[in-house]
Amino acid sequence: MRFTKVVALTAAGVTAVSLAACSSGGPSESGTQGGNTTAANEQTKAAVAAQDPNLKGPAPAVKGAKNGGTLYIDDSSNPPTMDPAGIYYIDSNAFSSQYLFRTLTQYKIVDGKPVLVPDLAEGVGKPSSDGLTWKFKIKPGLKYSDGSPVKIQDFVYGMERTFDVKGVGANGTGYQMEYLKGGDTYKGPYAQPNVKFPGVTTEGSDTLVFHLTKKVPSFNYFASFPEFTPVPKAKDTKATYQNNPLTTGPYKVQSFTKGQKMILVRNTNWDAKTDPVRHAYPDKVQINFSIEDLPSQQRVLANSGVGANTVNIGAIDASLASKVTGAQKNQFAIGPSSCEFFVEIDTRKVPLDIRKAIGYAWPFNQIRKAGGLSTLNYQPATTFAAPSLQGYKKYPPLPYATGTGNGDPAKAKAILQKANKVGFQLSYYYRSDKPNVVNANNAKKAALKAAGFTVKDIPVSSAEFTKKIADPKAPVNMGQGTPGWCYDWPTGDSQYPPLFNGAGISNGLSVGQFKNAAVNKEMDAISAMDPAKAAPKWAALDKELMTKYVPSLPDYYSMNTATFGKNVKNVELNPILSMPSLSQLWVTQ
Repeated sequence: MRFTKVVALTAAGVTAVSLAACSSGGPSESGTQGGNTTAANEQTKAAVAAQDPNLKGPAPAVKGAKNGGTLYIDDSSNPPTMDPAGIYYIDSNAFSSQYLFRTLTQYKIVDGKPVLVPDLAEGVGKPSSDGLTWKFKIKPGLKYSDGSPVKIQDFVYGMERTFDVKGVGANGTGYQMEYLKGGDTYKGPYAQPNVKFPGVTTEGSDTLVFHLTKKVPSFNYFASFPEFTPVPKAKDTKATYQNNPLTTGPYKVQSFTKGQKMILVRNTNWDAKTDPVRHAYPDKVQINFSIEDLPSQQRVLANSGVGANTVNIGAIDASLASKVTGAQKNQFAIGPSSCEFFVEIDTRKVPLDIRKAIGYAWPFNQIRKAGGLSTLNYQPATTFAAPSLQGYKKYPPLPYATGTGNGDPAKAKAILQKANKVGFQLSYYYRSDKPNVVNANNAKKAALKAAGFTVKDIPVSSAEFTKKIADPKAPVNMGQGTPGWCYDWPTGDSQYPPLFNGAGISNGLSVGQFKNAAVNKEMDAISAMDPAKAAPKWAALDKELMTKYVPSLPDYYSMNTATFGKNVKNVELNPILSMPSLSQLWVTQ
């Protein structure tokens, strides 16, 4: 799945960290989803990887919606870029796909489930009989926000820019390097201006052809990424393009101050008749970055000033749980997300039996309580994929991977004694400048020591932490790799291979630093199958990983939540975005 930035409620405490992207159904009578539903019963609603290639625009009007006003979105994160070539974070992906950059395909939420539909393309793409090429025919008459026409070559150039991984494509997805011919060596149009990239070509003036290195039946799901939006070469300003990009969605950028705010206004050249997904109800959208969630949520729930027109997309603060499940439940939405968090254990350094012992000893409950984690923000995890993934199948939790409880130090110590490993050292980094993280770490450390482990907890600042845990050569044996993952599309090939094929070890995007030739062969075979037929195979692989290998421990499935002011209407949670469907929101005047 995607390497995203979300509010991470990790076992080390609540904080915003980088992760390597469902719905609780339609809006209630008040135009929102009430907070009286629980994390557990919402998270069990699985996504469906459906497609509707014939859907046409415009999107049906939202009942009662009115144009006008300003919508404010409070985001505690600070996306590294808003350039479509490098967008690969939950928040920036949502802002771009809902407001700014249309792509070849997109998702429409139908009865709470994501359905893949045409966007800039006339259908959802057609694969060749051998699955090694995909063709997309582009809709006619499309325009950019400056009124200039969208041309077929702009799609090619837009994809080529994503290979500039040290520039505009930094932090972006890497699927194109794996899937497209020449992607493993191509360096992008800036570094190689005279090289013709073979991975994407054109037929006539309206058809894109993608040339693949292997069969990828879910390629048209990937085509919903911002990397598939067109960019005209003549208007590419490289590093500054994100400040004033040409957009194809319902809004354009009025101003952007990185780390602070982005203000969007209507794109008068957006043609709603060609768009089956989006609306443009507010006159203006202001996205505030790097905000503190608690004061923002307090302001929103109090409907104080612009708080009445604000939606906060962060995890709800534990101190506000009683409000959003009680008197103000109509200002809170909760539903399943695409995201899950893990207890990372380095399989290269910690033997299998010791990994199981860690699982028996792990004090899930104490850590969460000490870290201030609200039960509204998670459901205990017992699998390696969120329940909203297509084909998810729950199986009885393994006794060393229950996702909940106070731990069993006696059982863990017995395993250590049998292996002659009492005193086995567990080492990891933790953020020493966050009080809740320190509290959670104290609970974790006490439980592990009681189980017979020696603990070397290394304090670092929050500024250092992300870089430290991404270093595969760090002198620790826990906590390395991605602390969590949000799938990129609702099929297993965007979940299991990225986490477990070993390719992400070098850049900190693996789980457990795990790599196994037999498992990789199995994943390659499943990935080449039709997604519907592959779904039960991925579910079986999940159980195999948990039973035979224990690459790490599932911690919890994070919940999709939003807190919003009284004037914000139609807050419908999106299972792919793991936040509200932003283009469906409207505000009362």
